[in-house]
Amino acid sequence: MPTLAERPVSKYIKALVFGPSKKGKTFGAGTFPRPNFFDCDLGIGTLGSKHFIDKWGDRRKDIQYEQFTEKTLDKRGVPTSHNAFDDVCRYFDSCMTPAKRDTFDTWVVDTGTSLSAFAMVKALVLLGGNQFKGGHSGTLSEGLLHGLILPKIQDYGSERSMIEQFIAMVYSTDKHFLFLCHERETTDEKGNRTALTPLLTGKGVQAISAMFDDVWYLRSQPRGPDLVRFLQTDGAEQVMAGSRTGLPTGTLWDYDSIMKARG
Repeated sequence: MPTLAERPVSKYIKALVFGPSKKGKTFGAGTFPRPNFFDCDLGIGTLGSKHFIDKWGDRRKDIQYEQFTEKTLDKRGVPTSHNAFDDVCRYFDSCMTPAKRDTFDTWVVDTGTSLSAFAMVKALVLLGGNQFKGGHSGTLSEGLLHGLILPKIQDYGSERSMIEQFIAMVYSTDKHFLFLCHERETTDEKGNRTALTPLLTGKGVQAISAMFDDVWYLRSQPRGPDLVRFLQTDGAEQVMAGSRTGLPTGTLWDYDSIMKARG
């Protein structure tokens, strides 16, 4: 029977990283070795900006990406069919072919919030809840009628299942894996914050976060002319964060700093 001392320590970082929009999630992910981005937020241009290049050098030749959007919308902006989630899965498959799988070292989902929305669209168009019905769900029908999608509980379940399967598939590869998310702040009736969590749907907040060894909250603060980005890795201040690998709070949000802190 093996002992814990014989268990190898993974050299790969597998983390869910969440934080405010446009505060540097993509920026930090771009410092990882040869990243490959599922660019669901269409924000990859950050890594070609003068600000990034001045700080980290021109890494554009080492960064792979594909951008994803829903292609068919009605005049209200409501999707009438689905393609984005399937396109993401097809991109994963194409990158894992023998000709491509050794050309990159890091997966980045940017963001998981948008990927969850893509999965929800697929669920609404095809599944109608947890069973295939060959047509639109009631949620989508109402969205097309009123221009506002308010998913029902059964639709959340279908979306979460697809996202969990996708994460498990990417997680199992011998690559670093960063699942970036926007943040959701929950407050009580007096306006006091009760929780700060990844912006995911339904029970996916708990279920998806539990799939990762590390859940980090991205913070930033000005320091002279620079903006310093660092990670909160504990659950202080009602923040949903934690680290099985023991990464300390205050670690700078870049690959070299994280690896140094991990020892």
